[in-house]
Amino acid sequence: MEKPKARQILLFTCISYFSFGLIWASIGPLLSQFATRNAASLATIGGIYTAIFLGAVISQVVLGPFTDRWGQLRSLTVALLVLSLGIISVCYSRWLPLTFALAFITGLGQGLANLSGNVLVGQLFKENSVSWVNLLNVFWGMGAFIGPLLVSGAIFLWQSGLPAMIFSALVTIVAALVLLFGFFNVKIGTQGEHLEKSLQPHMHYTAFLWSLGGLLLLYVGSESAVGGWATTYIQKTTTLKIELAVLVTSGFWLAITLGRIMGTVLGSRLAPKKVLTICLSIASLGAILFVAGYGNPVLSIVAIFLIGLGFGTIYPTSMAIVTMAFAETPGQAGSVITVMGSVGGMLIPWLQGVIMQQSGIRSGTYMIVVLIALLVLMFALNQRVAKRA
Repeated sequence: MEKPKARQILLFTCISYFSFGLIWASIGPLLSQFATRNAASLATIGGIYTAIFLGAVISQVVLGPFTDRWGQLRSLTVALLVLSLGIISVCYSRWLPLTFALAFITGLGQGLANLSGNVLVGQLFKENSVSWVNLLNVFWGMGAFIGPLLVSGAIFLWQSGLPAMIFSALVTIVAALVLLFGFFNVKIGTQGEHLEKSLQPHMHYTAFLWSLGGLLLLYVGSESAVGGWATTYIQKTTTLKIELAVLVTSGFWLAITLGRIMGTVLGSRLAPKKVLTICLSIASLGAILFVAGYGNPVLSIVAIFLIGLGFGTIYPTSMAIVTMAFAETPGQAGSVITVMGSVGGMLIPWLQGVIMQQSGIRSGTYMIVVLIALLVLMFALNQRVAKRA
């Protein structure tokens, strides 16, 4: 494909990921409002995440392997439309079973958009794909940073954050329509000549892929737990009002964005292993501070920021690795690890909500530390498998 055409597709894909990030990061700050509208507790309404990730798992398992045949660009376009229309419907629902059903439909779009967008950019720029996929996710992170700010502003102006979510969904629809009418018929093929030599032996594909999937299971679950519960955590453990507590969630997503900018720079200079090592070290430091700073608003905010900074590049770097290692069938291989990531996102935030309700808000800090420790162990296992390949 000609570079100008590839860059045009990259531009509009980045715009669509920006709006995708707006939607995703706005869900956490709206949990309290969703709970009120559906007459449910916070622990119960946290099931929205479970419903979304369940939909994501099903779309990635059932549809993910076919995206190589349909084309990642076409799959992304349809997925964005389903995602945005689904979340608008969630905002208007007042019956909990219907809300969960609509969140499930939203997840169908979320899961496929997550897979197709990352694989698409990895295919467009096979050389130095770590940097380009991180760049795509920088735009997602920018949207995720701005999303909670929009919610905070909407609460201040209208005492409701829902207008911000609806606006974000409409932006996503516009981005999807541009892709639909501008590039829908563009075909992007997959080739296998750019495989990394260390990952070529087929006998090691399964172990390598599953261990990388385990890494994403823990990462996505941890990211969703911190991002989804940060507002509630700060509100319950400090004297900050909800309007300010929401800004902490924005700070978390800003940190993730900065982490992905860091990944874009480091990815062009360092091997993926070194990039992930640096990021996990930063997240581990944040986890320690998270426990030590319980009840202290400054330390808690700094800890959440460091965790987000360390988390930033884990997902895009992992997706770039898969695209390089399985260049002939990136959609199929990518669906394996994204499904595992969705499972983590489906279960871990729900589990954290239950634990905090039953054992106290402080238990959530210990859970984050355990999750990040498991992330480090899974990364070590993944690298050990890669060395045997």
